[in-house]
Amino acid sequence: MSETPQNRELPQETEAQQLEINTSSIEKYESALQLAFYEGQISWQMNVLFVGLNIGIGTMLQDHLANLTLIKPLTFWLSIAGFIINIFWLGTFFRNNKYYRFRMAQARNAEPEMFSLVNNRGYKFSKGKKIEIGAAFGDEDSSHKLNWFEQICSNKNAIIVSIFCFLIAYAFLITVYITHLP
Repeated sequence: MSETPQNRELPQETEAQQLEINTSSIEKYESALQLAFYEGQISWQMNVLFVGLNIGIGTMLQDHLANLTLIKPLTFWLSIAGFIINIFWLGTFFRNNKYYRFRMAQARNAEPEMFSLVNNRGYKFSKGKKIEIGAAFGDEDSSHKLNWFEQICSNKNAIIVSIFCFLIAYAFLITVYITHLP
């Protein structure tokens, strides 16, 4: 029988080739997860830096805040510095958050379909959807869902609220100083 385009068998991937593809996919997924983890670490390190700066400024300000009607120029300048620092904190937080979201999207894209850790169930859970996972280790509850309060109290929202509290405090001190100028 002569070989025609209709009856020609296409070469099948060998088991070794399939194993190589699977290994490559898993390595790509691991690399994507490591990059997401790295972005998360950078974000938290920056948050710690800015919290430390605010604590330092607060420590310097505490002796000057006994009487708000007698705010000294040093209080004004420290408040200006604190306000500027928190504007930069907000900017770097949003920037780092975008990088983290980008890296998580890469990890979801690279995740092998059978894993369903950051893709599918993991992603749905993070968005407040109810997820069913088989009970393990004696855990009777196989459904998992964040309630509305847990969703709004995310790390991201907690940082944003903290930054705005600092901004409001510094703006208040600047305003008090300016309104009490002779």
